[in-house]
Amino acid sequence: MSKKIGNIEINTPPEGYKTSLKSRLIVAGVLMVTAVPTFVLGGWAYFFAIMIFLLIAIAEVIKAPRKKYNWFVYVATYAIILSFVYWMFFKDNMSEYAKCIDNQTDFVFSLDKFYEGFEVSVIGIAASLLVYCVVGILDKNFGLDDIAYFFFMSLLVGLGFQAFYFIRYYPVQCANSGFADITWGGMAYGEALVNTAAYKFWGSFELLLFVFIGPVFNDIAAYFGGVYFGKHKLNERISPKKTWEGFYWGIIVGFVATAAFGLILAATGNPVLPFLTIDKWYWIVLIALLEPLFATIGDLSFSLIKRYYNIKDYGNILRGHGGILDRADSIIFSSIGAVIILVLIKNDWNFLI
Repeated sequence: MSKKIGNIEINTPPEGYKTSLKSRLIVAGVLMVTAVPTFVLGGWAYFFAIMIFLLIAIAEVIKAPRKKYNWFVYVATYAIILSFVYWMFFKDNMSEYAKCIDNQTDFVFSLDKFYEGFEVSVIGIAASLLVYCVVGILDKNFGLDDIAYFFFMSLLVGLGFQAFYFIRYYPVQCANSGFADITWGGMAYGEALVNTAAYKFWGSFELLLFVFIGPVFNDIAAYFGGVYFGKHKLNERISPKKTWEGFYWGIIVGFVATAAFGLILAATGNPVLPFLTIDKWYWIVLIALLEPLFATIGDLSFSLIKRYYNIKDYGNILRGHGGILDRADSIIFSSIGAVIILVLIKNDWNFLI
């Protein structure tokens, strides 16, 4: 059913809409209160918050096919995904530790010193494929489709959560990498700026907000746009409730919100990154346009997997929202996309890096 206001036709929300919306808002509020402070604090608080979300997400990956696997499937999946996420921390810090031993200097474990882009061991990728193939031989319930699913999800979730760390820690590393001629809040980039509370708790937090705004506003606008104005189905095979109207609302609102945030900060001398200043406004606009698109691709890709396994949600830890992967699907893709674009911009679009 629908009603007209002037020349605009507005849908009547379906039964149970208000109850569902109330539940969603409550869970969203709880997440804001519990998770956002760790995002602002960064450092170890953020590190362990993302780790908790990751551990739950891995459990959802294993649960999705709705099969009973042997214990070594659980061990292998946790080990592989965790290695994809934390390989960079381990490799670079161990390398730094070796240098400190040689130079007889003190070693301090760093969360943000080594970020330049994605770093996943090629040997690790090959080994994970081999492990899943061996599991397929040993476990009669682990077929070829399981090998493909677990290998794909391990790499996707691993890259996605590594991207979450990148967008929080990269600004600190980037600020110390030769941008002394550019200022943030009137202060030159460098070690002196990074050690200030203003940059530690806000300046380095801006990139995470910039990347997350796109998918969050895209999801919100697409939801309400679809409920009140949706007429034409986007892809019933994958997501029966999504509409083209919701898609356009999400893209437009997500783009405007992201672009406005990035441009306002750049114009006031507080760019999200040293190379995203107001004179490079076109890169900000490009990222703002792509972020909600990446988010939609992520949402539909994770929905495709759910349709294949005939499940509604990956989990039920977030009442009314599903599981961690149900909420992180769009953010995983937009974060991976953001990392790739930012690294390419930083390196003058050199695809050989």
